Amino acid sequence: MRRRDFLKVAATSATGAVLFAGCGRIGDGVPETEFKIAQPVYTPNDWAFGRDAWFATAAPPDQGGYGLIVRVFEGRAKKVDGNPDFPGVLGKSDARAQALVQELYHPDRLAGPQRAATRGSGQFQPISWDSALQGVAQILRDAGGERAVLITTRPSSSQAAIIAAFQRVTGIRHAILEPDELVVLRSAVRRLFGVSTLPIPDLANASFLLNFGAEFLHGWIAPVQLARAYGEFRQGRPGQRGLYYHVGPRLSATAANADRWFPIVPGTEGLIALAIANVLLTEGAVPRDRFAPYFAALGLDEARLTNDYSPERVATTSGLTAEQIRELAHALVEHEPAVVIAGTNAAASTNGLFNLVATLGLNLLLDSLNQPGGLLLNPEPPLPELRIADDAILTQRQWAELFQQIQSGTISTVLVYRANPVYALPPATGAAEALRAAQHVVSFSPFVDETTQLADIVLPDQAWLEQWGLEVPDPGPGFAAVAVRQPVVQPFVDARAFGDVLIQLATQLGQPLPWASQEEATKTLALQLRRLGRGNIQAADDKQFLVTLQAQGGWWDEQSRGSGTVPSSPVVQPREPSFAGDSAQFPYLLVPYPLPSIGYGELAHLPWLQALPEPISTNVWQSWVEVAQRTADELGLSTGDVVRLITPQATVELPVYVNPAGQPGLVAIPFGQGHTALGRYAEGRGVNPLTLVAPENDSDAGTLAWCATRCRIEKTGRRARLARFEGMVPAFQLEEFPIVRVMAPSA
Repeated sequence: MRRRDFLKVAATSATGAVLFAGCGRIGDGVPETEFKIAQPVYTPNDWAFGRDAWFATAAPPDQGGYGLIVRVFEGRAKKVDGNPDFPGVLGKSDARAQALVQELYHPDRLAGPQRAATRGSGQFQPISWDSALQGVAQILRDAGGERAVLITTRPSSSQAAIIAAFQRVTGIRHAILEPDELVVLRSAVRRLFGVSTLPIPDLANASFLLNFGAEFLHGWIAPVQLARAYGEFRQGRPGQRGLYYHVGPRLSATAANADRWFPIVPGTEGLIALAIANVLLTEGAVPRDRFAPYFAALGLDEARLTNDYSPERVATTSGLTAEQIRELAHALVEHEPAVVIAGTNAAASTNGLFNLVATLGLNLLLDSLNQPGGLLLNPEPPLPELRIADDAILTQRQWAELFQQIQSGTISTVLVYRANPVYALPPATGAAEALRAAQHVVSFSPFVDETTQLADIVLPDQAWLEQWGLEVPDPGPGFAAVAVRQPVVQPFVDARAFGDVLIQLATQLGQPLPWASQEEATKTLALQLRRLGRGNIQAADDKQFLVTLQAQGGWWDEQSRGSGTVPSSPVVQPREPSFAGDSAQFPYLLVPYPLPSIGYGELAHLPWLQALPEPISTNVWQSWVEVAQRTADELGLSTGDVVRLITPQATVELPVYVNPAGQPGLVAIPFGQGHTALGRYAEGRGVNPLTLVAPENDSDAGTLAWCATRCRIEKTGRRARLARFEGMVPAFQLEEFPIVRVMAPSA
């Protein structure tokens, strides 16, 4: 930028991104000093002035929506860090946030609107934005709202407001695709505590954590916030170190951080929770009046809990001994304050909803709800416009019904925003067949993924670092918080923000929305926060409020806390898990798991994350089968042997990784690979475990039970090299440490 152009901007206060002005020291510059040196109230986000500039923005909604700052040098984003001012994260971030710059400069990003040469061919031809918008507007005009559906991943909070306004004027249906484990978790929290926002454990003030399978340090619902709090839990208080017990089927990286790992049969988490409640009741460890809501939620009474769920009875199916169950119960009351969390594998069984209600309900018995060191309920978003409708989040069962409607012609037009149902849902749901049968498919993805390959027109969304928005972190830090997203660089390609496209489509349909752009929607909603008259920002006028909001990266109100209700009637009945496949023919249980880096495959196109080692095996860039040492010995296998993994649903061939700490009888395989599209870094690597799992559902939640399939292993006689940081030296016992024996539970 020329000096006179800069002075012109300073004089007219043109709108744009605002430099971060926080409290911490970043790199070799102090943001407050940088803010003063820059001088103008509004600074262009590509202004080059020979030194670093830091802009506050927000993580994507599926990464937590927390506050970030981005280092920009001469108009190019270089580095992402956590916002040191933002509640919960306080300057921390993770690898997924760091990789946002790779999404921005990815070589496979769509450079502009595209039209398919032939649907399903994966071949597209560039078209103009005017032509694309006119074509999509005509499609919507012809279909009518009742015959159209908008499928999205979880949108940002401001996008939710734009989508809701678009729905009101068009009548289109909105369907949100989230991982099934999160759908179950939201359902359990809503039924148990009466809130639609996710809770957060107050680890920083807890003395004991009992975790039923949730990968809270590597992925799950708020890994950055929880990892930072875990550091406080372990070593943030002089002379006090929090105690952590992990109950789950696999020794994951999160389980490896625990003081004790209790290996169990998948799906028995809820039964173990009932046995723990049995001990607390029969030993009088907690007041009896605390059991009323717990009994009500599970349709139980004192006699049934005492007779049917004793530690001895549950021990026969769970893989734990009665003594271990009593040890867990005693730890909850001997180390107060204590908190219980559950998720991931616990939510992915045929009784997943029961598992989560029974385990999270233990917090009612401990009286730890909204208490220091307990489970904190988060408040609803501060503005109703920022709320995401619960009924828009579909279960596996509802997705199958939706795709049947598309195949039958009841729904003729499908719009898809950043969701990839063809890859993220098992083939049995019929996603690919439905999209092929649809009359029109329009994608808003910035990349050609498996779903976008079946689109007629693609209107690529901007990268997250190029657009405006508001994010309500879910879960939040225990009080109301909103992160602001602002573009930190000028658009790298000819893409448009999804919100802008919806606003432009509504205008072409003759039904204009209340805002002219996504930026205007963001700022209008932000000013409604000022009208609340509370929070961390005190401003004399709207302009000062917006500048402060953008400079600090968000708005929060520590006095706005969450509250809930306790159930008075049954929300779920106790159930034992079931598994697809005959145990004689398929002797092992298949345990898929999301990777800390690429998750369920939505981030497989980012090479930094592909190259991030899986913490236990250190494997990268591929799929593998993880087996226990005892299983490997029985089958004559070693790391690198290629085996045939067979389930009632499909057969694949993969290399073996022998895990000395693996649980006998279980076979684990990571999610994330197996893409046939999504760019050069994702395609043609490994397998998608969803092709292997049987289409078993949680009968209560209607979600996919991806941890409910049996399998067997056959040798192929071939070998393959595994790309891993661990090297080729096998694990061996250190003399100064005792041998830990891992026993196989009866499944």
